[in-house]
Amino acid sequence: MTKTILFVLTGQAEFGDTGAKTGVWLEELATPYRLLDKAGYEILFGTPGGAPAPLDPASLEEPWLLPAGHWFLGQPTAMAKLEKPVDLAEVDAGRLAAIFLVGGTGTLWDFPGSRALGQLATDLHAAGKPVAAICHGVVGLMTATAADGAPLVKGKAITCFSNEEEAMLEYDKLVPLLAETALVEQGANYRRAAPFEPMVVEDGNLITGQNPASAEPLAAALLERLG
Repeated sequence: MTKTILFVLTGQAEFGDTGAKTGVWLEELATPYRLLDKAGYEILFGTPGGAPAPLDPASLEEPWLLPAGHWFLGQPTAMAKLEKPVDLAEVDAGRLAAIFLVGGTGTLWDFPGSRALGQLATDLHAAGKPVAAICHGVVGLMTATAADGAPLVKGKAITCFSNEEEAMLEYDKLVPLLAETALVEQGANYRRAAPFEPMVVEDGNLITGQNPASAEPLAAALLERLG
């Protein structure tokens, strides 16, 4: 059985036209990476178009930088993967054990329009393999479809970064779309915890986490599903 898991990362470094920087949220990358790496899985990084994956500078600062993040920053092999991820269009879904869509506000720019990402999620889900996503990364499921051609998330219980959390961080007026709103419009059965509290929702082989606090329980759920 294959032991390769594709971590899908954003290649978006700019926060729209604000002049601010964005990218991958480190905690949502580091905690699952450490757990799955320890369990013996090969972790492949991919981005839309194969663009380098920037880390969101805000996620490298207190109070957001946690032990797993410190660990990840000290792993030369993992850090090097960020510079040369594979192009999602070149990934063979058949060689993967699972796919994990990592969060960060950058995903709101380059995930929803990625047909390659949607196709990978579609293929993995159809094969009964785990499809996991966290926080803003859940928007990468927007171009994925079910067997009947409907949006993959239609009728599915999911979670993602909530509109309330966006407003509390004052992101809601700056981002190109709101994850909660976009997924509900596709027919998702949206669930959430209180702001910044952990929440993981499983529906079949679809596993989603609400926010950075959900990284550890989501990774544990994914590892359990992988058996």
